[in-house]
Amino acid sequence: MLRIALCDDDLNFIQELQQNIMEWYQGSADSGNISITKFSDSYYLARTIDSGSSFDVFFVDIEMPQMSGLELAEHIRTYLPAAMIIFLTSHSEFSMEGYKFGALRYIPKLDMARQLPEALAAVQAEFAKLEDRFLTVRRYSDITRVPYQEIVYVRHVLRTSQITTLSLGIIKDGRGLKEIHEQLGDERFIYIDRSTFVNLDHIRQIKGNEVILSNSEHLLISRQMLTKVKYTINRLWGD
Repeated sequence: MLRIALCDDDLNFIQELQQNIMEWYQGSADSGNISITKFSDSYYLARTIDSGSSFDVFFVDIEMPQMSGLELAEHIRTYLPAAMIIFLTSHSEFSMEGYKFGALRYIPKLDMARQLPEALAAVQAEFAKLEDRFLTVRRYSDITRVPYQEIVYVRHVLRTSQITTLSLGIIKDGRGLKEIHEQLGDERFIYIDRSTFVNLDHIRQIKGNEVILSNSEHLLISRQMLTKVKYTINRLWGD
C-alpha cells in the first residue's frame, strides 16, 4: 500500500491535486493499492507524524502559514527519513532550496498538469524498489514474505528471533540474529545491542540511551554501542 499525504492550505488546489492523482492511477494495476490523506494545516500534519502515523510520499506546498513546507520537510526528514517529498509552489525561486531536503521532485502549481504524471511515475519507480525487497521467513509449514519497510526491529529471545513489524504483528524466525541481518544486507538495519537490531527508517528519535520507534516503542541502546549507533545514524541521515 502506497500511503500518500497531501498538504496545502488551498482547499481547492488540494482537491484538484487529489483528483489528478486518482485519475493517473485509474485503470493501472496499482489503482487499489494507494491511499490518499489530505491536510490543509501543515502543523497538524507534523503532529500527526509525531503521534506515529506514517506515509510513503508527501506532496507539500512550500508556502503555508504556521509551518512552512520547508520546515515541514525538515520535520518529515527527522521522523521519516526514507519518505519521498514532492514540493509544490507558485514561485520557482524556491526550487533549489527545496532540493536541500532531498525532494524527489519540484512541481510549479501552474505547470502541474504537465509535471505531475512524471512525478508520479518517479514515485512508483522508487516505491517498486522498496516493495521488491522482502525477507522470506519459513517456520514449520508457514512461509511469510515480510517487506523490508514493514520491519521495525528484530530481537533474539531465547532460541527464536522475533521480527516486530508495522502491521503484520510479531513474526518468529528460527534463524539466529546474525543470519537474518546478513540476509537483509541493508545498512539501514543497525544493531543497538547484541540481541537487537532496528530499522533506521523507523527510528523517530534518540533520547538519552533509548531509541524511540515509529510504533511508539522505546528500546535501550547498550552503553558499549551508543556512540556507534549515533555515528551510524548521523552518517546515514546525512547530518
